[in-house]
Amino acid sequence: MDTFAHGLWSFALFHKNKYIWWATFFGITPDLLSFGILFAVGILSGNFAMGKSSIALFPNWLYIAYNLTHSLVVFGAIFILVYILTKKWLWPMSAWAIHILIDIPTHSDKFFPTQFLWPLSNYKFYGIIWATPWFMIINYGALVIVFFIILDKTERKRKEKK
Repeated sequence: MDTFAHGLWSFALFHKNKYIWWATFFGITPDLLSFGILFAVGILSGNFAMGKSSIALFPNWLYIAYNLTHSLVVFGAIFILVYILTKKWLWPMSAWAIHILIDIPTHSDKFFPTQFLWPLSNYKFYGIIWATPWFMIINYGALVIVFFIILDKTERKRKEKK
């Protein structure tokens, strides 16, 4: 799924949590730490170009970064490490795991299939291509509906308090 949609889903799922912005950040973190770095390097080096890139042109480090940030194993280790260090479960971090779970069925073998068990396994589930027009329409249509429901509930609570 695209990074923007991950952010919107994270916001929607954690909209009642006081750490909503942290959850939204963690929901896009896997893409920020892989494709976001590629984007920044492209801009800083003057090699940034809009449009679809050939997968053969992606640097090797991007695949490593993608596997690291899109692994439930790595996420679990970091989640537990944060708990050990802080003695608190940082639940907004679970948006990172949700990101990975969403990416598993929404990536095909054509573009960065999600190796969610990496480094224990290279298993990949070949799902649908998230950029397929019908899927984008359903995904963003569902987001619009979810946000209307959130807004409606928020407005009803506001009116009840008056």
